[in-house]
Amino acid sequence: MNRLIIIGNGFDLAHGIKTSFNDFISDYFCNAINSFYTNHSYSDILLEINFKVDYHSFSERPKPVNKETVYEAASRLIKTRDINFKFHSLLLERVYSRTSILKWVDIEVEFFNVLIATRHGHKGANQGDAINKVNEQLECLKIKLVEYLQEQENNFNNSSIKKSISDCFREEIKKDEIVTVALEKDKLPDNLYFLNFNYTKTFEDYFKICERHIPSSYNYIHGNLSGKYGNPIFGFGDELDKKYLEFEDEKNNDLFKHIKSFEYLQTKNYYDLTRFIESNDFQTHIYGHSCGISDRTMLNQIFEHENCKSIKVFYHKINDQQNDFTNKTYEISRHFKDKIMLRKKLVPLELSREMPQPKMNK
Repeated sequence: MNRLIIIGNGFDLAHGIKTSFNDFISDYFCNAINSFYTNHSYSDILLEINFKVDYHSFSERPKPVNKETVYEAASRLIKTRDINFKFHSLLLERVYSRTSILKWVDIEVEFFNVLIATRHGHKGANQGDAINKVNEQLECLKIKLVEYLQEQENNFNNSSIKKSISDCFREEIKKDEIVTVALEKDKLPDNLYFLNFNYTKTFEDYFKICERHIPSSYNYIHGNLSGKYGNPIFGFGDELDKKYLEFEDEKNNDLFKHIKSFEYLQTKNYYDLTRFIESNDFQTHIYGHSCGISDRTMLNQIFEHENCKSIKVFYHKINDQQNDFTNKTYEISRHFKDKIMLRKKLVPLELSREMPQPKMNK
């Protein structure tokens, strides 16, 4: 039996890399506001900040904002009468609202919601122009995200002790974790397959350790920052959504521009994943992936496949009393049409464990 190892953004965050959408958006607004403080104006296709009266300036230059103060500063600028703080993008405005209040956002889901609103809010020729504008705005965010992540990756040095996590990757498949097929005893996986949903290469240090002991391969399913394994894929991936199915009745192909299925067809990455899951029985490990609906089509294909015999979540321990295991199971359940199959495949909390937190070498 093989093992499929799903690597998500939480894996990077555990290593101290600020790669969440919230980190990125906070950085974007920091740059925009600090540029306005310095140059008295900021403008891109998403946002504009300037004085309403020409030649107006600050009596005293404000202190630069950081990620802790940026939303307070933005709120103050929005309320200031002689300052024009204007969103040119409904997508960015919705993202701002969520991050400033909830401190969390899924840009890909917000994009899909804006796409739906745009489709319903515009008719005729205006609809096509409006949808193209939303696509251009997401592309702008994608470019800025890649630039931000490149900076984060360039500044990261993985000096952590890697044994605890690599041991999890290589652990035996335990017979008590499998109820869909009978295992006579615990056994090492025959092959490891790392399915990396991140654009970053943090997992590769662990991969190199694992491949010394077990045949291993990896797949940058969403591409990577350099483009070596495909350009970064950024969009919506729940083609099971009822509202998405309505798109297929439209004659506007621009609705599909940032739907992941069509971006997957640009490389062989998805094809390679399919080949792996079709090849033999496998157990799935999940590390730091939210299992949100923006990857629903792919996760449904993996989880409900007859060769997927078990799904083991390596959860995040919040404190001594709390972890995210139950919330993660809520998300995973959304990828199952067959709930009986869900109960059979998902390893219970009692047999699961937290993802070890990387510890730095002294």
